[in-house]
Amino acid sequence: MGKNTGGLEMREKIDFVVTYLDGTDSEWIKEKNQYNKESSVSSLNSEARFRNLDNFQYWFRAVEKYAPWVNKVHVVTWGHLPEWLDTSHPKLNIINHKDYIPEKYLPTFNSNVIELNLDRIEGLSEHFVNFNDDLFLNSMTKPDDFFIDGLPRLQMMYMPIQAVEKFSSVLFNNTLILNQLNKENLQIFNKKMYSLKNGFFTFLVNIYLSPLLKYFNKYLGFFPDHLPNALLKTSITELKQQQPEIFEETSQNKFRTVKDVNVWLYQDYLRATGNFYPRNSFKFGKFLEIKDGQDYESVLFSNYKVVCINDGSDNVNDFDNEKKKILVALNKKFPQKSTFER
Repeated sequence: MGKNTGGLEMREKIDFVVTYLDGTDSEWIKEKNQYNKESSVSSLNSEARFRNLDNFQYWFRAVEKYAPWVNKVHVVTWGHLPEWLDTSHPKLNIINHKDYIPEKYLPTFNSNVIELNLDRIEGLSEHFVNFNDDLFLNSMTKPDDFFIDGLPRLQMMYMPIQAVEKFSSVLFNNTLILNQLNKENLQIFNKKMYSLKNGFFTFLVNIYLSPLLKYFNKYLGFFPDHLPNALLKTSITELKQQQPEIFEETSQNKFRTVKDVNVWLYQDYLRATGNFYPRNSFKFGKFLEIKDGQDYESVLFSNYKVVCINDGSDNVNDFDNEKKKILVALNKKFPQKSTFER
């Protein structure tokens, strides 16, 4: 794929994939409760992981406004859909978990299982971008914001894994897999890690950690992009062929566990093989945690290409008030209905 100057023409198609959940669906709740066990890790499967912010329409408004070039939008769902969604839209493809996740893993309430199997979606393009429904495009994008010369754009910054919460286990597990792979096609050191396209701070971090990398000759872990994941189906297939056991093990877990790997492993593999194009993710996107007193509006009206409004914490004292603030800010940003809405 050749680099384009205008950004709106590509030889390769780019699809978006977005996962959707309605945590208030009574049938979904009933099925979830049938499998929920007291032994599941509560911090990884808290109610905050499943509740609905009722803002999915703004995700589509953002896509239509800021990524009109997208080929297809695949909505992945347990089975429920918002009533306002126009399922006849020519760019829309509705995917039930049953359509692509092997039956032996279903039902699943583990987002890691849902995302690790996305490459199985029939008709999904080789170049695709994986979104959660809390990741909003925030200003005009071009295809080369996500892929250049056929390569996914991401930041390569080494980061020693910090054991600060149960979720840290997934970073450890992802890195463990990298260090178990055949090193023939991997590069602990590559020129791209020292590219200033990653950003000056990232450049300094990689320089600083280079002696440790040289001494241990092992991956220490990567700073994750909590942003839309630009991915290649062929790279996913390549990785799965090398480590089928770990994907099988994670896919059997109906809820998140401390033994899971997650979709960030795919990006780590791209970094490890050098099969990516560097990007300063700190300038590209902004991560916002939902919390009391958070200023959502100022970030939504900034120049960041992507904004993540993350609902993963149970530490919000007045969630309903924060939810209202988010909806008001999103409606100010995206007041006009998209053609994805009835």
